Amino acid sequence: MKNIARPLFLLIALFFSVARADDKAFDMKFEPAGVFIRNVNVAVMQKIFEDYGYQDYLYMPDWTYPPLFLDNMPTDFASVTDKDLRNKLFIQILAPLALYVNEKILLERVPLMEMKQKLQNDGSLTKEERQKLEAAAVKYDIFTRMQGTDREHILLDELLRRVDGVPPSILIAVAAAESNWGTAREVALGNALYKQKVWYTDEGIKPLDDTDDSYRIKIYPTLLAAMEEYALKINSDINFKSFRDVRYYRRYYSSPLRGNAMVHNLVLGSPLENYAGLISYTITFYDLVNIDEAKLGSIKMFMEKKEES
Repeated sequence: MKNIARPLFLLIALFFSVARADDKAFDMKFEPAGVFIRNVNVAVMQKIFEDYGYQDYLYMPDWTYPPLFLDNMPTDFASVTDKDLRNKLFIQILAPLALYVNEKILLERVPLMEMKQKLQNDGSLTKEERQKLEAAAVKYDIFTRMQGTDREHILLDELLRRVDGVPPSILIAVAAAESNWGTAREVALGNALYKQKVWYTDEGIKPLDDTDDSYRIKIYPTLLAAMEEYALKINSDINFKSFRDVRYYRRYYSSPLRGNAMVHNLVLGSPLENYAGLISYTITFYDLVNIDEAKLGSIKMFMEKKEES
């Protein structure tokens, strides 16, 4: 790990004076999942991305993206005057996060599929498996009064409809629409990519353009946390049942989960006019469906490629 990290630590030292924007401490952590970067500005972010071969916002060799995860938007992101560049940087930042969110969801799905197979083979769940099943049902907002094996079947059937991937193209395009491509004050103040509301509390960000004092915009510690909660909303909220039904049948017929084929089944109640059309246009204009079939690589893999070149 030290050999892998060394080139980037040299990079940090070289650009440290630039990275200390707004008196926030620049931080870069190497974790098993990837590199988590905090309080960086656009110039340094681009240098870090370039060091891993991540120079294009979309087209990556073998459609494999480096696991570079920004905890927050670059400190000077809103000051980028070239809108086309800013939009592409936004996609570049969110693509690895969206792929990572989906990796984590699909890992949640594996034990549920194993439990389902176990029950189909006339087996019984262990106490630990039942506890995990109940915890998942609470997380994904599933309720039934049935008990015993019938309960287990009902919960697993519904969980396998809910615990599934959300096309990265949708996660990115919705964030773009809700956050004005990452420039909204709610993103700078609280990583609120999707402007999720919390009600009857003073905790959160008070909207400037709304006289309704009954809600706030929820604050998140990281961009990843905001995206994870929005994906959970899609996978649990009643308003997204139509989306989940379409996804279930696409799985059943082995069709890929592509955002442009599923976006019109989103029911969000957004104040924006023609919301689904706007999301669909963004996905199409920026070819985001390519990310839907992409994957994350490892830091080691990208550093080895760099050394070979």
